[in-house]
Amino acid sequence: MLQVADYIAGAWRSPEDPDHELSRENPARASEEVFRCATSLAHVDEAVDAARRAQPAWDRLGFEARKAALAVFGAELAARKEQIARTIALEVGKPLWEARGEAGALSAKIAIMSGEGADYTATSRPQGLDGEVRHRPLGVLAVLGPFNFPLHLPNGHVAPALLTGNTVVIKPSEAAPGCMKLYAEAAEAAGLPPGVLNVVQGAGAAGAKLAAHPGVAGVLFTGSYDVGLAIKRATLEQHWKLLALEMGGKNTCVVLEDADLDRATYEIVQAAFLTTGQRCSATSRVIARRELADALTERLVDVARRVTVGDPLGDDQPFMGPLATRSAFAKVKAAMADDEGGALTPALRGGAHPTLGDQGYFVTPAVWRCDEVDPAGSHQSLEVFGPDVIVYAVDSDDEAARVANATEYGLAMSVFTSSTERFESLGYELECGILNLNRSTVGASSRLPFGGVKKSGNHRPAAASAGLYCTYPQARLHVDATFDAGALDAHPLDLLAPGDPA
Repeated sequence: MLQVADYIAGAWRSPEDPDHELSRENPARASEEVFRCATSLAHVDEAVDAARRAQPAWDRLGFEARKAALAVFGAELAARKEQIARTIALEVGKPLWEARGEAGALSAKIAIMSGEGADYTATSRPQGLDGEVRHRPLGVLAVLGPFNFPLHLPNGHVAPALLTGNTVVIKPSEAAPGCMKLYAEAAEAAGLPPGVLNVVQGAGAAGAKLAAHPGVAGVLFTGSYDVGLAIKRATLEQHWKLLALEMGGKNTCVVLEDADLDRATYEIVQAAFLTTGQRCSATSRVIARRELADALTERLVDVARRVTVGDPLGDDQPFMGPLATRSAFAKVKAAMADDEGGALTPALRGGAHPTLGDQGYFVTPAVWRCDEVDPAGSHQSLEVFGPDVIVYAVDSDDEAARVANATEYGLAMSVFTSSTERFESLGYELECGILNLNRSTVGASSRLPFGGVKKSGNHRPAAASAGLYCTYPQARLHVDATFDAGALDAHPLDLLAPGDPA
């Protein structure tokens, strides 16, 4: 049955002349359809127009009124937590225990961005100067969401965008249409003014049209580097348009010889295999000092063998559910079969799950050893986006830094050591936007900026500082309205002869 899933100007809209039908299967049982809706590229224009009409009044409400409206929205999301979690599990294969974490984070994110997150864009007044800096909204912002966190990551853009006076048009991942429908239902129930939050479902063509729409002032994107690059190319001549791009990672854990191996093993397994490895901050590279590389590899293999895989909505909750999409399943299987002509040695072979891989997109973890880093290697350079880890052995901290940086990405890294001095020294060398000590690369705090360098982003981090890419600073100087008319005849204006042009 076709569902009505586009939310435009405060109303649910079904395309009058649909150009596509979006069908979503259950990744745990690929033959089972769980959502179907008709889509129309014309709805992109209508949603942008609705957002443009709504934006001036939303801005003029002021921060406190917007904050109050977003608090109601957050409460509506919290009230739907279980329904949202089950839909996330059904559509993208995230185990229910983990999906509940994402669902619960939605209202928490709004609260953080309404509080300390808003400090980044609060009005500031320099001491001794009769002036101030205000952060003004850009206008209509396009939010393009990914499948791995189908609501948490878009919500991380939407909350600061709305709080700072922008309006939004969201194009969710085609893998999670039902999730975003629930999100829009919460916005409707919260009474957000028509046009403030709009949702247009669709495939890649809808996202491309929205990103390049001349009525859009900014594009807030989380996804792959290739799509981010396409957005940059499509908007190259749109000088008014801000791009905030988070484009994944090839993330690294460095384990020094004085590290606690049990802690390192625990944190690496969490970072590598949570969400079936489908986190932009997931660990896929481990660099260990040579004297402990074998022992660490053995521990990783031992724990990886014990990782449970199964139905995300089953009674026996697994650690990993299926990969989210058919294309992801094919990509991960191909990567797990690629040893780069023998450059990689399998310590634990991964691939399609032996009993579940025929019914859904289930895989088992892979652990590899590699003697020589190759930044251009077909496997070593790839953001696999699955439970796949390569272990390298090095002989010094300098070599560890060189191998860690031998990737085109620069999102997250972790260092495991008992020496804060060595951690700080490596911190000068490691090229990444997130650097952790004795903890995993995943599970970033919303109270800190989130973003990367190199191919991972364009220097506009999300999370706590997200309000900065939703606004532009406006400098204001103030002078009292009264004026001494005699100043018109004072120096240097008195040097002008009568009739001289000013």
